[in-house]
Parts: sequence; C-alpha cells; structure tokens
Amino acid sequence: MNNWTKMSKDGQPQLRKFSIFPDRKEKLSYDNPTINGDPDMEGNDIRLRDLGGLSESQFTHGSSYSRKYSVSLKTLKPFRPSSKDGKVPVNKVGFLSYVTISWISSLVFKIYKHRDEALKEEDIWDISDWESCDVNTARLEQIWDNEIASHGEKGSSFLRVWLKFIQTRLFIKILIVCVNATLTFFMSGFITNLVVSYLESDSSDLGYAMALVAGNLVGQMLRAISFAFLIFFGVQTGIRFRAGMLGVVYKKILKLKSVKGKTASEAQLTIVVAKLRRKTLTFTDKRIRKMTEVLNSMKMIKMYGWEESFQSAITAIRKSEVRVLLTAATINSITNAIIPVTPSIASVATIATYRAFGNELTAATAFALVSTLDFLRVIVSFVPFATRTFGESRITFERVKRLLLREEYQTPSAEVQDNANAVEIEDAIFQWSSVSDLPDNTSDKTKKGKKEKNKSEASSRSASTSSLLLDCITLKVKQGQLVGICGSVGCGKSSLISAILGRMPHLIGHLAVKGDVAYAAQQAWIFNGTLRENILFGQTYDPEWYKHVIYACGLEPDLDMLPNRDATEIGEKGINISGGQKQRLSLARAVYSKSDIYLLDDPLSAVDVHVGRHLFHKCIKKTLKGKTVILVTHQLQYLKHCDEIVVMEEGRIAEHGSHETLLEAGGYYSSMMGQFHATSAFTAATGNEESLPNRSEEDQGSDQRGESKVDSGKSVEDSSSSKESKGKLTEKESAGVGMVTFGTYKSYINAAGGFTVAVAILLLYVLSMGTVVFGDWWLSIWLGQTTSSSVDIPIRNMSVNNSQFVTTNPPSPSSVVPTENEEAGILDFYLSVYLASMLAIMVFTSLKGIIAATVMVKASGRLHNRALDKVMKAPMAFFDANPPGRILNRFSRDMDEGDVFLPNLLDMLLQTSLLILMSLVTSAINLPWIAIAFLPVALVYYGFRRVSAEASRQLKRFENVARSPLLNHVTTSGTGISTIVAFNQQKQFIVNCMKFTDVTSTGLMLFEGSMRWIELRLDVTSSLMIVATTLTMILTKGTIAPALAALSLSLTIRVVSVMQFIVRIMNETEARFTSIERIHEYESKLDTEVDTSSVVPDESWPREGRLIFSNVLMRYRNDMDPVLRNIHFDIQPKQKVGIVGRTGAGKSSLAAALFRLSDLSEGHIYIDGVDIAHIPRKTLRSRLSTIPQDPVLFTGTLRYNLDPFSKYTDDVIWKALEQVHMKEKIRQFGEQLDFQVEENGDNFSVGERQLLCLARAILRQNKLLVLDEATASIDTSTDAMIQETIRESFSDCTVLTIAHRLNTVLHCDTILIMEAGEILETGHPQNLLSNPNSVFNRMIRAQTVKSPSP
Repeated sequence: MNNWTKMSKDGQPQLRKFSIFPDRKEKLSYDNPTINGDPDMEGNDIRLRDLGGLSESQFTHGSSYSRKYSVSLKTLKPFRPSSKDGKVPVNKVGFLSYVTISWISSLVFKIYKHRDEALKEEDIWDISDWESCDVNTARLEQIWDNEIASHGEKGSSFLRVWLKFIQTRLFIKILIVCVNATLTFFMSGFITNLVVSYLESDSSDLGYAMALVAGNLVGQMLRAISFAFLIFFGVQTGIRFRAGMLGVVYKKILKLKSVKGKTASEAQLTIVVAKLRRKTLTFTDKRIRKMTEVLNSMKMIKMYGWEESFQSAITAIRKSEVRVLLTAATINSITNAIIPVTPSIASVATIATYRAFGNELTAATAFALVSTLDFLRVIVSFVPFATRTFGESRITFERVKRLLLREEYQTPSAEVQDNANAVEIEDAIFQWSSVSDLPDNTSDKTKKGKKEKNKSEASSRSASTSSLLLDCITLKVKQGQLVGICGSVGCGKSSLISAILGRMPHLIGHLAVKGDVAYAAQQAWIFNGTLRENILFGQTYDPEWYKHVIYACGLEPDLDMLPNRDATEIGEKGINISGGQKQRLSLARAVYSKSDIYLLDDPLSAVDVHVGRHLFHKCIKKTLKGKTVILVTHQLQYLKHCDEIVVMEEGRIAEHGSHETLLEAGGYYSSMMGQFHATSAFTAATGNEESLPNRSEEDQGSDQRGESKVDSGKSVEDSSSSKESKGKLTEKESAGVGMVTFGTYKSYINAAGGFTVAVAILLLYVLSMGTVVFGDWWLSIWLGQTTSSSVDIPIRNMSVNNSQFVTTNPPSPSSVVPTENEEAGILDFYLSVYLASMLAIMVFTSLKGIIAATVMVKASGRLHNRALDKVMKAPMAFFDANPPGRILNRFSRDMDEGDVFLPNLLDMLLQTSLLILMSLVTSAINLPWIAIAFLPVALVYYGFRRVSAEASRQLKRFENVARSPLLNHVTTSGTGISTIVAFNQQKQFIVNCMKFTDVTSTGLMLFEGSMRWIELRLDVTSSLMIVATTLTMILTKGTIAPALAALSLSLTIRVVSVMQFIVRIMNETEARFTSIERIHEYESKLDTEVDTSSVVPDESWPREGRLIFSNVLMRYRNDMDPVLRNIHFDIQPKQKVGIVGRTGAGKSSLAAALFRLSDLSEGHIYIDGVDIAHIPRKTLRSRLSTIPQDPVLFTGTLRYNLDPFSKYTDDVIWKALEQVHMKEKIRQFGEQLDFQVEENGDNFSVGERQLLCLARAILRQNKLLVLDEATASIDTSTDAMIQETIRESFSDCTVLTIAHRLNTVLHCDTILIMEAGEILETGHPQNLLSNPNSVFNRMIRAQTVKSPSP
C-alpha cells in the first residue's frame, strides 16, 4: 500500500460519499508531490516493472504492443459487464455504450446531484489502462527508436512518429468521417429532396412516406452518433499521444548530460503540457521562463525592491506575445468572414449554371441544393483551422525532435585500473559548454545565421576558460579515504565534483568511479514534502539508522523546534527553513543512502561553528568512517583531519597530499593556512589555545544547545496530531463550486474596456449578422422568383454539426413568377443587390472580427497584467503556501484559455445567439405558430443544459487544478536533476511524473467526454424533433400547402439544430471561463502587502543609520509559532554588528523583519527614529541594502544583474566590481558588462555569485546594510579581502553581519548571539571573550581548539 492510499478500519478505501465506484482500490493525492510512490501504475493489469536503465519499460500485458487489437476488438461487443476496477471504463464497455458515450452518464448525474460540493480526485476514476502515461510512453519510445534505426538522426521525423503512433486510429477516424459525411449529405440533400418532392406531388403512398420517415429517423440517429463518436475518438487518440509525449520528454530531461540552462528543458515540457500549437510559443516560452525565475527568487526581489523592474520585464514579453496573438486572431477573423459567404456565392453560380442549361428550378431541387452547399460550408470552415494546427504542430514536433537528439548523460565507468581506488581521474580535461542548452535547427540557413554569433562568442569562451575548464586533472582516491578539496573562489572545486558525477563534459583522459554515489550539492536541493521524505528520498524507512542519521547531521534540535517534527512540510526549495538546515537536510539525505562514495560540496558553509564541528566529527569522520568521502570546504580548520588534501587553482590541481606534507612544501596550501591563521578567531581571543582543555572526540559537537539524545527525548517519528496543522505549509489548491460568478464575467468585461465597449461590440455583431441574414433573405426571394412552381423556398438549412450558422427570412407568400420579358432585368436587379450584400457581409464581418478579436485579446492581456501585479505585491506567506508550479499553471495554461479558446468560443456564442434570435423573430412574423413549437424545445434543452453544465464546469475546474502538481513536479525535477540522478532516483520521479500526467489525462478525458455526452443527446433530441416534424408534414399532407410544409420543416431544422449547438457552446464557454475565474481569483482575492499609513521620508533618509528593535514578536503566518520573541536592541549609527547563533536561531528572520517581509505581531522597529511600519515597503527596501543567504543571478546581461534600473554609469559599475575583486574576471569576457548570465547564474560559481551580490550592495550606497552569510561560499583569503572592502566601502554605514565564521565578526562593535528566536547575549566581542562563561567565548573555543585526530 503506498502513501497515497488511506484505508479505513475494515480495510476499504475511505472515499467521499458520492464516489462513483464502490470498489475503488486507492485514491491519489494530487497536491503533495512526494517521491515515495508505488511503481504499480495500473493495478493488476499493467505494471511498470523496470525503469532502472531508463531504456525501456516492460508490462505484464506483454513484452510488445502486439495484443492491443485483441483488447480493442472486445469493444465491438454490443454489451459488456460494467468494470469495477476504479478506472475510466471507456475501453471496457460495450460498443453501444462506447459510441453513445453512455459510460460517463453515472458521473454526470452524480456531479449534478452533488453540485454544491467541489469535485476531488478521489471522486472520479483513475486513468484507463490504454490512456495511461506508462503504456503510451513505452509505445512512443519504441516507435521513435525504430524511426532512428530506419532513417538515422538527421533523417528522422517526429511527424512521422506521430503518424505511426496514431495510424490505426487515423484509418478508423477517416472511415468514420466518410460515414458521417455521407450520412450528413444523405440527410441534408437526398432525403430532404424526397420529402419535399413527396409533399409537392399528388401521390398519397403512405408506405413510401413512412419509409421516408424511417429512413430519416435512422439517418439522423446514425449521423448524430457518428459525429459525437468521431470527435471523442479523436480526443481519446490525442490524450494517448499527449501522455506518451509527456513521458518521453520527461524521461529525456532526466537523461540530459548538461545541467546548464536546465530551465530550457523545463520549458520544453511546459510547452507540451500547454498545447501543441502556435508561433506565440516563442514569447510564451520566454515569459514562463522569466516567471519561473521570478517566483524562485521572490524573496530576494522583494528585499531589493525590484518587483517593478521584473514586472515590467514580464509585461514587456507579454506585450509582444499579445501582438502575435492579435495578428493571428485578425487573420482568423478575416478568414471566418470569407468562409460564410463562399457557399452563398457557390449557390448563385450553381443555380445560374443550372438554369443556363435550360433546367427548371423546383422547390425540392433548390432546397436540396442549398442544404448540400450548407454542408460544404461546414467542411470549408474547418480547412483553415486544420491547416494552421497542422503547421504549428510540425514546429513543435521539430522542437521535440531536437530535444530527443540531445546528448545524454552517461554514468562514469566503474572500470578502475586499481581495485583499491574508488575514484580515478588521469590526464583528463573537462569543459563546460557555453553554447545554448537547446540545439538549433540543422538547416543550412540556420547554420549560416549562427556563424557570426559563434565568432563573437569565441573570444569570450577562450578568454574565460578558467571558469569553464578543468585542465590536466589527475586524481586517485582510495576506497575509505577522506579527501578534502580547497581553493580560492571560482577555481573549479564544484566543477571537479561535477566531473566525478559525470555531469561536466569529459573531453579526454581516463575517468572511473567505482561504487554507488551520494551527492550533497553546494546549494541544497529541497523538494516540497515532509522533512522525512526529503531525507529518505525513496529509500526504505529504517528507524534505527534514521535516528542515527538525524543525530549525526545535527537535526535533533531542529526537530524539537519544528511544529510537527519530521512530519513538518518543507516548502519548495526549503523556503521555510534556514540555509544551515537546508544543508544538513541535504547531508542527511546523502548519509541515509548508505552509498559507497560521498561527494559533499561545501556542506559546512552555512552552519555555525558548533554544528560544523559536530557535522565533521560525528557525521563525516565517525558515521561515514570507512566510506570514500570527497569534501569541498572553505573551513580550513578541518583539513588537517583529512587523509589527503587537494588544492585547486584556476581549474587545475595545484597541490595534493597530507596536511603535514603540504605545510612542509611551503606552497599554495601553506600560504592559505597562514592566511587562515592570521585571520583566525583565536588571534583575537584573550587566552591561547594551549591553555584550553583538550576535549575528546566524543565531546566534539555536543555543544549544540538544546540537543537531546534520541532515546531520552521524543522518538523521531512521534508526531502530535495537535501539531499537524502547524506542520502544514502548502495549502491545498481549491477548486470553485457552482456556477461561474457574475464577478468573473464582470472582470472580463472590465478588462475588455467596460460595459460601453461590450455594448458597442454587441451592436457590431448585430450589424454583422444582420447583413448575413439580409443576404440570405434576398437570395431566398431571388430563388423564389426563379422557381417554376412559385413556391416560397426556405433556402438556408442550418447545418446540424456546428460551425457557421446563418438563417433566412423567407419571402412573402404573394410572390409571383416573372414573365419571360421581365426575367433578364429582374436577374440583373437581384444579382446586383445580392453582390452588394455579399460585399457588405465581407466588410462588416471582417470589421466585427478584427475589432472583437482585438478587444478580447487585449482583455486577456489586461487580466494577465492585473493578476501579475497582485502576485508581485503578494506577501511572502503567499509564496510559502503556493508552490511555483501552481502559480505558473495560472499564468500558462489558464492564460492560454483566455488567449486562444475564449475569443473563438465567445465569437461563436454571440454569432449563434443573434442568428437564432433573428431566426425566431422572422419566423414568428411569417408563421406565428412556430413560436409555440419553440417553447417545449427550449424547456427540453434547458433541462439538458442544467444537468450537463454542472458536469462540464466541475470537470474543467478539476482539470485546471490537476495540472498544478505536474508543472510543479517538472519544475522541481529540473532544478534537482543532478541530485536525482546521483541518487539513482530517476525511476521514482518518472513514476510520479506519469501519475501526475495520468491525473491530468483523466481530467481532460472526462471534460471532453462530458462535452460530447451532452452534444450527442442534444443532437439526438434535435433529430427526433426533425423526424416528428417530417412525420407531421406527411400525415397532414393536403391540409398544409407544400410551400408552408417545406418552410416549417426548414424552420424546425434551423431552430433545433442551432439550439443544440448554442447549448453546447454555452456549456463550453462557461467551462472555459473557469480559467478566467482562477485568474480573477488572483486579481480580486489575493492579499497584498498593505501599507496602512504612509510616511514618505525625504531622499536622504536614513541619514545616520540608527536601528532600534523594540520588543519585537514576529510570525511568518498567524497559524505558526513565533520566529522572533521579545527582541530588543539599540544599534548606534555606523556601528558594525555581528549576529551569530546556531542555524535556525532566527538570524535571517531579523532581516525579514527589518525588510518587512512579514508584519510584526508585536513591537516596533525604528530607523533614525522613524517606525518602519509607517513607511511604504517599496521606499523602505530601496533605502536598505542586503546580500541574501542564497546568491541569485538572473538571465540577462551582467549589467542588468547589477543595475536593473540603469541608474549607474559603466565606470561606477566597474569600480564596484573592482572592490569585490571580480573586475579582472569580467574583463576576460569579450562582452564584458554585456556578458550573458545563464539562468540562476550557472556560469558563475556560488562564491562568485556572492561577490556579484556584494557589488550590488556597493552600488546602492545605502546607510544600512545586512550581510546574511554573504561570504559563506568564499575562501578564507578572498573573505579577508572582502571584509576589508566592507570596512572601507561601508565605513559610514550601519552594518549587520550574520555569520558563521566568527573571525568575520570579531572586528564588529557589537555581537548579538541568538538562540530559538531570542537574543541570548550581547556585547563587545573583547568583553565577551574576556568572560570565560560567555556563550561567545565557548563558540570561539569550539572553532579554534586543536582537536586530536581520531
């Protein structure tokens, strides 16, 4: 039983009371993308057995897809027993249920019965076997492999793969299309002709008439069923291909060799999730990438006060996107304007030709002719859409092909030359590629276009090889060795770890890694799940080993502080825990895996000295004793305990050997240690280290305040149910209930320009449709004049299928046949008026289309901008509770609905509504009794609409919500790909991606199924009414004039067919409006950072930089425990304050309070005597400077990263870079300040990113600076220089330094020591050091005491 399943006491699944299947085996949670899923994807029928090699999947239903037809053919049985396996029964029902879509009826009625309750995942089926992601992924992979084998990489075509994937179903669909087209033609032309001919004739053969009625009934039923089946069959095929494509693309992402520019891969998958279409993908892709970047760095953006800059950047991209959308919508509108006129012109040409050959035009002939041409109108209307979709799909297929052909990651060889070695590198060169992550088209044209760009980049790449290249690397690590790696910032330490992982492209030389690898990244990767799930990471839970790992990694005190201990939910990227906690969590994950080799990339940088010593001695030296450990660190005091030390400099191994050997050599390592001891804390201490008592290894690290042994305290797994809600961070995404509110529609109208604009658009539609009606009315008079029988002929037959609907105003019954002498003149007159009307139709319909498209697309654009504005102004609590994927879902797929689908639907709805209204008015004027017939039709349709609208609306809402976990899972996977692959967890992540994909497929299939369900039933009702009218006409032959009989039949067809169409369009429009509802929710209901009272200080504030915290109490959320308690201190102007304490003590929360990321529950903060609660946040944050704990760089130029508002000259920027010792590095780049920074600054080391963040602070020149672990990832010598820079550049500033390296705060005027959100101790560092009982003194001794080697 997996962790998605919750069983009741009797062993039965606990489901909601209106669950539609009593025998459901499990229910899925779609709001917590935990990674410990059961690989059983399809119960007992289909099981994913082997994803280990990521090469192929095997299924219990057979090693190949050979038995697929045997399963499909069972559907041809008329009746089959209902399936009780809890899956969508579409493939397990009888033929009649399948083609009539009756299998979904129970769900439709259940939703209607419980329409006041939100639809949840457990209320509906799982995906059916043959629509599941695993089955279709395996099949698509097989076809793709065959394509590569047959045509090679260059000659391969993903379009051909698509055709092969759907070929059988494509043939079936073509057959169904032919059947439906034949039936529609047969009903609209042949049968209609026979019925009208019978009414005109003198014959009274009742048997023949009944045969016509029976033929009409059968034909109408078959036509209706075949059309609905045709659409749903296509939907089902599309869902299968979509699931397979998502699976193939996701698996490929996990196989990619290079992690550089990884978000491009994420965007690729997001594109496929969104839709296979349109050129706007370029801008949509760009906007979503920028949005992802912003959401992932929102805390830093707010602290810098840069929301406006990034909002403008996203808005600018959106503006370009809307421009392309508008062009496409305009072309579409003009096309739609021409298409309705085509059949009418064809009618005139055909009739003129028919008459020219001397034929007489009877009512039956004219009626059948125009009905047939009306049918052709439907076909013609689909041609532009089909052509456009096909063309755009080919573009997407080409992109997918390029992605699938990218180089794949290969695990380093295990073939070591010496079996005693765990890692062997010999004469190897590794180089990061600075070329874009996504390959370009292989066309000659593209290659030519790239030549100049490559030339301009060549100098940049060659000049900056130190950051991209590891040269002549030779390293041999024995099994069980502890190897320490050190070196200056940007020298290639993390790149060496990447090379050992096989992530850095290996050019030449020997590389072998023998054994399982565990990896703790420099920037800890934490996913949204509980703390325990993050540690276990797919491994089996072993209570004893788990407790030991918790202790060894110093997490015990943190569990005591967390509201729900290890069951506490950790936010995306560890947003609700400190930097030190994130690193220890990442380390615990590595240790728990019981691997052979541990690659630890600077795990001690963000932890305090107590915890750092505990981690090194208890975890690395003791728990991992006998394991191969490669440790990158800037904490040089631990290197003497390593078996071997590797010193790196500018991409090369400068020295390696033992601590003593390297000191004796007097080389680079010796100078580093000399620098370290010169700046070390004990030189400032009053006592010398020899006078301090030696402490045994067992005492090392037990200084963690509040630490308790596991057995004496609460058990790790003990979770109090009363704390469960406190431990919950991410809120479950809500789906609306009931009808879409008027506020949503009002929001859309306001975005379109207000009610005045809406009325003007409506009048334009009236004018446009009026010209169409006039044209058809005039054509009917003209044809009426030319028929030999003087019969008033109802010309326009409303097509039952859909598309364009136009109507006629029938001629007056008093029409007379013109004489032969008058005929030529009349013909010219009628033709002239008709051609003029055709021209008017084209002008007004084009005008209507262009203006309406512009208004609707701009409405979507404004909605986006308003929602974006609210999100950018939302408090940090919102981003803590909502994963980035959830927010992205609304700005990608939901916006897509507003951009593309809604304008088309609203166009059809307005057009059809006006046409049916005009039809009814004109019909009622000519035949008042038709209005009486309309009433029961309206009642029947209203009943259908009421039932079906609930289902379609709720299923659409479910589909909207179900997409978020998939997007979130993809985003998470993209950022953690190195960790996922290093721990060999691809299988679990693929399984979970497939599960999330299956949930979205279920939502999509059920929504489309519900739409087709109501469409078929309305169509059948319409057909029955048409047959009833025909029967009435036949039975009353002789009492009603043939002309009126034909007219009434025409009106019946017109009214009922348009009514069923309008009901379907209304349902779909309301369902699609649920996406606008979700955007409107952000626009109207999202809380924003409110400035209650504004006191805007002058430009020079703060002049002095005095900072007072007065009895401050702060919570991040009202339902959470305080993170700061009773904080009180007074910092004088220009003072330098060091803030220290163990990780999680609340140091970074002080910065959050100062920058008003959270409002205070109690107390006040004053800067220069002004309460910051009264200052607008934007003003406050712009007057403060910070260097955050996690250094963030954005995609764009280096200049943009340092100065997004273009406030400073190049000279000022270069001076700032010189002060942080990055000037020479940047000078190497050909582009210099215009050098392109990759996403997340991946082409800079973490230390270099911290230096660039320091340059930002220098540029801002504010009086108050907060350094939050600003030099944690910088080597000691660079740190010493940076500290000197800080002292010089910020000598007139008040500086708060949050640090774990105590030597960085020894020169401060005041030290604040924090513990559990409170100030434990404060004073001048010398005064605290002189007191042997002070906490600070104990911390200094912990850092400087000489520990014996175990």
